[in-house]
Amino acid sequence: MALTAALALGLEGALFGPLRRRGARIVLVIASFGAALALRSLMAFAWGPEPQYYTREIAMAREILPGVRVTADQLFVLALTAVLMVGLHLLLTYTTLGRAMRAASENPSLLAVTGIDPAVVARWTCLIGGGLAAVAGVFIGLTVQVRPLLGFELLLPLFAAVILGGIGSVYGALAGSLVVGVAEALAVPLVGAEYRAAVAFLVLLAVLLVRPRGIAGVGE
Repeated sequence: MALTAALALGLEGALFGPLRRRGARIVLVIASFGAALALRSLMAFAWGPEPQYYTREIAMAREILPGVRVTADQLFVLALTAVLMVGLHLLLTYTTLGRAMRAASENPSLLAVTGIDPAVVARWTCLIGGGLAAVAGVFIGLTVQVRPLLGFELLLPLFAAVILGGIGSVYGALAGSLVVGVAEALAVPLVGAEYRAAVAFLVLLAVLLVRPRGIAGVGE
């Protein structure tokens, strides 16, 4: 978590910060894709493209409900994810930094008028986001495997979840992630694993047709 947070902070200072100061918001999205591609290639060069495993022992699934079987690793991931979600909620709701982060997502110019530097808030956001991204990567590695293309395969579902939840809303992104995740899981026995992403985007289109702002998006 510390190393990934430091990497995110370095990218903020070297790449995203200068672009944000120039007002190049669309370029930020393109730059993030480029940075991800470069980092993915560096990882493949350093450690190879072969998948790695935390353990090669076979995880035995136990039935907790009729027709529902989970492994110990999956239960651990669910429990720790719930703890992190509660911690993030407390941070955003009850701390000065959390309130500043929410204000920066709404109106960075107004935040600067109050005497809070949006650049400092952006750096803290990168630190926290980088640390949480590291935890998410470990969780996926525990339940599946670790490979250089892992992040790229999750990029489109994550993008769909953020749009579905509403741009700028942390809780909307959480709700969108749950909707997309459940839709993909239910799609596997119905249409096959290869169509999981297509089902997620169909759900995204259906929700946006009814509510263009997303689940928790705020109207203009």
